[in-house]
Amino acid sequence: MARLVSFGARMSRSTRRLIILLALVSTLMFYLHQSKKSDLEYEPDYEVPDFAAIHGKQVSELSDSSDSFESFSEIRSMLLKSPVVIFSKSYCPHSKFVKTLLSDRYKMDPPPLIKELDHDSHGQALQDALETITGRRTVPNVFVGGKSLGGGDEMRLLHGQNNLETAFQTGAGKRFTITKVTDH
Repeated sequence: MARLVSFGARMSRSTRRLIILLALVSTLMFYLHQSKKSDLEYEPDYEVPDFAAIHGKQVSELSDSSDSFESFSEIRSMLLKSPVVIFSKSYCPHSKFVKTLLSDRYKMDPPPLIKELDHDSHGQALQDALETITGRRTVPNVFVGGKSLGGGDEMRLLHGQNNLETAFQTGAGKRFTITKVTDH
């Protein structure tokens, strides 16, 4: 300990300040990286298939552009980022119903990722890929744990039968929580 004190005493004041500053910056960078990592990287405990590999032969039939193939990867990426993903169109009344139902009547952690297809330059290609994946072209298309649970009618039915919470919790994995908000 005496050696450490004598070593510190021999350093100039500016050198000590620089060392302290570097230590603070290193610590700050570590915490910022951890915070960013936890916000952006949800590690799912459910399986999301590689849609592009599964539907590879059908992709070329969807469109002459390369957007279709990339759409499968983009959809898979979204499903890996969040346990609940809602493909929607901002003007669609059924989409509005589902988004309102889920936001007003349920608390979800993490919150659902909402993809407004009409606000995305690749919205048409994404919708084509969703039809290939699920057989459903309409919106909303609600995915839980990487699988489509349906659209407005299915969400209305699950909610009406008090099964929505269970269906979401079962499909979305252990790191996801959903609770029904009680009426006041």
